[in-house]
Amino acid sequence: MYEVFDSFCKLPTWDTSHALDERRFRAALSDVVHLSDFSPEEMGRYIQLNHAEPIWPKTAAQLDTVIDRLMEYATAEQNRVRCRV
Repeated sequence: MYEVFDSFCKLPTWDTSHALDERRFRAALSDVVHLSDFSPEEMGRYIQLNHAEPIWPKTAAQLDTVIDRLMEYATAEQNRVRCRV
């Protein structure tokens, strides 16, 4: 399921918060966020293990911060989707 994020995290700019990268992330998230077995934590682990090296080097702590932000957004979206159902 989390392979859907490859179109986002396999690019060297995935960590930049650039509008195009954010759009790729949101598009991938929209494909899976509504699934009952989707987990923002598992998504974060998948991205952590499968991301491309960022175009500008980052420390492990900086990467964790980026991934934490993505997980927070995914959690908020998951909650929003569940409230609509």
